[in-house]
Amino acid sequence: MKIIDFCHFITIRKININSDIKYKVLKDNFGHNSFRELQEEGVDAILENRDLLMILPTGGGKSLVFQLPTLIKDGISIVVSPLIALMQDQVSSLKAQGISADMISSAQSREDIDAIVYSARMGELKFLYLSPEKLNTEWTLNFLRALNINFFVIDEAHCISQWGHEFRDDYRALGNLKANFPDSNICAFTATSTNHVTDDILRELRLENPLLLKGQVFRKNIFISASRRITNGQAQLKDFLSRHKNESGIIYVSSRKKAEELSNFLNISGFKSLVYHAGLPQHIREQNFKIFVNDKVDIMVATIAFGMGIDKSDIRFVVHMSLPKSQENYYQEIGRAGRDGEDSETLLLFNTADMVMQRKFLEDIANQEYKNHLDSKIDSIYKYATSEICFHKQLAEYFDNELEPCKDRCDNCLSFNDDRQDITTQSQMLLSAIAKTKQSFGKNYIIDVLRGSKEHKILTNKADSLSVYGIGTHVTKKEWFVILERLLELSILRIGQFSVLKFTNDAIDILKGKQRVDIKSSRLKVSVKEKKIKQVNDFEYDEELFESLRVKRAELASDFGVPAYIIFGDKTLKHLANEKPFDKDSMLDVNGVGEKKYNQFGEEFLEIIKNH
Repeated sequence: MKIIDFCHFITIRKININSDIKYKVLKDNFGHNSFRELQEEGVDAILENRDLLMILPTGGGKSLVFQLPTLIKDGISIVVSPLIALMQDQVSSLKAQGISADMISSAQSREDIDAIVYSARMGELKFLYLSPEKLNTEWTLNFLRALNINFFVIDEAHCISQWGHEFRDDYRALGNLKANFPDSNICAFTATSTNHVTDDILRELRLENPLLLKGQVFRKNIFISASRRITNGQAQLKDFLSRHKNESGIIYVSSRKKAEELSNFLNISGFKSLVYHAGLPQHIREQNFKIFVNDKVDIMVATIAFGMGIDKSDIRFVVHMSLPKSQENYYQEIGRAGRDGEDSETLLLFNTADMVMQRKFLEDIANQEYKNHLDSKIDSIYKYATSEICFHKQLAEYFDNELEPCKDRCDNCLSFNDDRQDITTQSQMLLSAIAKTKQSFGKNYIIDVLRGSKEHKILTNKADSLSVYGIGTHVTKKEWFVILERLLELSILRIGQFSVLKFTNDAIDILKGKQRVDIKSSRLKVSVKEKKIKQVNDFEYDEELFESLRVKRAELASDFGVPAYIIFGDKTLKHLANEKPFDKDSMLDVNGVGEKKYNQFGEEFLEIIKNH
C-alpha cells in the first residue's frame, strides 16, 4: 500500500492521459483554478482505476475527488451514503451544476424508483446514490450488474469499523462489493479515522493495492473554545451568539427535550431557530432541514440525528451544549463549520455530569471489550475539554497526526499565559462540607450548604446547624461550580452512584494543607470574555459590494429553488468583491467561477459589479 501524508508526500506516477481534460473540467465544472492539497493525487488514482482510501477533514474537498473523474470516465458512479437527507442534498447540488444524478431510497414511490432505474439503464445518469441498506439487497445487486459502473464511492467509510464512532451493520456487507463487482475499483472517503479504524476499513472493504491519502487534521479557519457550563449554559450561549448575528450555525444538545426547550428560548430571545431530532415526523425533519440550508432560518438546534456530512458550506459556528460521546463525533460535528474555508468558531460547554450521562448509555452493552472501548472514548473527550493544551494539537494527536500548538486559533493557546489563582482555601471549605454531610450528597446540595441556603431539604436535614453552613457566601454559586469542577478534573473528588460526591486519597492531603490547588483566573470569571479571534482572510474586499452580491445570490437561489451556496459560496463572492471583474474573461479568472456557472449566473453578477 502506498501512503501519501499531507506533510510528507511520496511522489507517485502522474498520468498523462486526460491531463488537459482534467484541468478543463476542474475550471469549467467546479470553477477552481487549481487543486487543493491531495485532491489531484486522489483524482489521478481514480482515473487509473486504483482503489483509494482518502481521509480528509470536512471542507477539504473530498466530493470533488470522485465527482471530477466521473465526468471524464465513461459509465456511472455508484455512491453509497448513510443518510437520505445527505443524499438529497448532494443530488440537488449536482443537478444545479447541470450534472445528471439521482438517488434510490426507501422514501420513494415504486414509480419514482422505476423511472430512475430506467434512466440508469439507458446511460442517462452519471451518479446514482444508494444507502447501504438499499444496496445490500439481491434486487439492487442484480440491477447494478446490468450497468456500466466505472467505480464505487463509499462515503463516511468509518461507519464500517466497529472501533469507529458511528458503526453500522449494513456497512459491513459492503465488503462483498469486490466479489460482486471485481472489475470496478472502490474509493472510500471519511473525515475521521484513527490508525485502528483505518486498518479496519481497508480490511473490511478488501481493497486491493489501495492508495491511502491522509490529510492533516488541522483546520486553520476554525477557532475552538471550550468552557465549563454554568447551570444550563444559556447565558454563555447568548454571549457567544452575539458575535454571530445573522450567521448560520448548529447547536448540538443531548436530548429531544433539550432541543425543543433551547430552540424556544432562542426564539423568545430574538434569534431565529428550528429543531431537528429523531422524534420529529420525517416530513417535518426534511422541511426544517430545507429551511435551514436555504438560509430562511439562522440556527438549527439538533441532536446527533442531524447527521453526517451536512452539505452547507457557509455554517459559521457550531456549539455543543454538553460533552459529545467521543472525539470522533466532536471533530466531525465541528467540521461542519467553515466548509467554505471562511473564518468560523466553535464552542463546547460541558461539566462532569455529562460523563455520567454518557456512561448511562453504555449500561446495556453486553460485549465488555467494546463497552470498555467506548468508555475510554468518554474519558478521552473529557480530558480533551479540561486540558490546557492546544485544542488543535490534541485533536491531531488523537487522529495520529503531529501538530505544533496553533498559537491563536483556540482558547487554550490564547490564554496560555493567563494568571493563576490559588483556590486551596475554597477547596478546603468545599471538602469540609462534603465530609460534614458524610459524602452523601451531590453538587447543588453541597453548594447550597456553603452558601447558607434556606431550601427545605437543607433545613429538614438540619444542615444549617453544621459548622460549614454559610461559610462560603462570599463566593458566587457559579464560582463554586467552577471550583468543584476543578477538584473533579484533578481527581480530588469523584462522582459516585446517584451523582454523590466522594473523596479520593488526595482529598485528605488538601484538607490537611499538604497540597495546594490552583486554577486559571479566567475560569472564575462568570461572563464570557470577548475573544479577539484572528481572521484568516488573506485579501481585502469591498464589503458593500459583497453585501449587494449576497442579495442577488439570495434572489437567484429563491428563483432556482436551491440553497444560496449552490449559486456561489461566500468565498467566491468575496473574490468577486475584491477583483471586480468587468467582462466574461475577467470573471472566469476569478477562483470559484467556471464556464457553467458563468453561463447560468455570470451576467447578473457582472451587472451588480458594474452598477456598484
